Amino acid sequence: MSPEQTGFPFAAQAAKLDRFTPGRKPEQVVLLTSLPPSAPFPLLTPPFPLVRELALRPDRLRRFGIASAHRGGQEWGMVKSPSKALRLLVIAEACNPEWTSVPLVGYNFVRALAERDDLKITLATHPRNRAQLEKDPITAMAEIVYPNNDYVAGTLYRLAQLLRGDRGKGWTTNTAFASIAYLFFEYELHKLVRARLRAGEFDAIHRVTPVTPTVGSPLASWTHVPMILGPLNGGLPWPPEFPTLRKQENEFLVPLRKIYRLMPYYGATYRRIRAAVAGSQHTASEVPASFKGKKFLLPENGVDPTKFEISDEWTPPPGRFRFVTVGRLVPYKGLWLTLAAMRDSELLKTCDLAVIGDGPDREKLERMAADYGLGGCVKMLGQLDQKTMSAEMRSSQCFVFPSLREFGGGVVIEAMASGLPSIVVDYGGPRDLIDAGSGILIPMCPESEMVPALREAMERVVGDHDLCRRLARSAAERIRTEFTWDVKAEKLRGIYREVVGI
Repeated sequence: MSPEQTGFPFAAQAAKLDRFTPGRKPEQVVLLTSLPPSAPFPLLTPPFPLVRELALRPDRLRRFGIASAHRGGQEWGMVKSPSKALRLLVIAEACNPEWTSVPLVGYNFVRALAERDDLKITLATHPRNRAQLEKDPITAMAEIVYPNNDYVAGTLYRLAQLLRGDRGKGWTTNTAFASIAYLFFEYELHKLVRARLRAGEFDAIHRVTPVTPTVGSPLASWTHVPMILGPLNGGLPWPPEFPTLRKQENEFLVPLRKIYRLMPYYGATYRRIRAAVAGSQHTASEVPASFKGKKFLLPENGVDPTKFEISDEWTPPPGRFRFVTVGRLVPYKGLWLTLAAMRDSELLKTCDLAVIGDGPDREKLERMAADYGLGGCVKMLGQLDQKTMSAEMRSSQCFVFPSLREFGGGVVIEAMASGLPSIVVDYGGPRDLIDAGSGILIPMCPESEMVPALREAMERVVGDHDLCRRLARSAAERIRTEFTWDVKAEKLRGIYREVVGI
């Protein structure tokens, strides 16, 4: 029976609707009106199966992009989305708007992607994030599913904490046990979406977190849907210039780290995925030779200008020049190097140092500052929320961060956005964020050379406010063009287009 033979004026438009694939946003607007209450839905037989299904199951309207449905001479349905959207299954096991580090990175990536009209996002994340996500606007932007692997993850987490000893250290141990638990997360995810994968409801799969490149993806072996991993980051070697650092951080598993290559699904993952997005140059160099897909570089950290306003101007000191640093108080973050640099400089003793963060070494570092005669200079502010931290940064003149093994460096991006020149070590993640025009890079070298180089750089910015202004302006411009979440989402959309062709 043709649409005209049904005797209903809406039938011809209904036929257009039938041509759309379930789960894919249509390419045009279809408005169905004047459907009488007594409309004979059984007449909507093939070629109208999709319309029949929608008529009988209005609860499935959202899946097909239908905005509304009414009967009785009013609007029955409107298919909205004038452009073709890529249907994306985003895996972010860690994804939380109220936490820090990787969970916040995962959330920011997913939020930026979900805000785009040309993407239709289904997020897979752990149930531990549910309470925070359900209060967040992201629930209106994306479908969210919660695979639950707690029957394994809980036990492994407790065992990892026992072996780590000092809280805040031994992150390799934590990652190793979390990697095992993650395999079960994807197993549970596959049970939830297996039918949808087979039905072709997703154009691509993008795993955002975990960010470690050492964790395989069982899903890559269980589906033919194109898969992308990243941004990946991790595996940065402990610097040989500081041979005792690894022991201080309780990283006793490091000699066994390469065992991850024997983990289930690791080799198959890199043979099957279509693209790997590296978060740093080092991680890009460690992608296995077996990987034959496309490789991209995109640092995983970013900034949201609506929450962390980008400053155009450097703030001159109203009195004493003020340095600021942010991070966990553990050996590899290098606060002890900053204190040593200030100890032997009369100029730097006239400056202040605001320390934002907490950790197991706090008491030790407070004693060190007192022993160095810096008690009146160093202010330990503890852990601060993002708004307060932003205010502290904006009231400072320079960000000093001699971290010796930094994967990403999200705090460096926040300092750049705050209009601060930055002093960082030319190693790991910070070297991919800072260039010669936006900060000062200290070469990786032994402590005997590092401390004088750091002192010289700090004294330089104290004595040259014009340099501070130039570096701050360049840093802010670099943030706008490279490191906002919207810019990152646009770059990822380009990667999807190149990999999937949509």
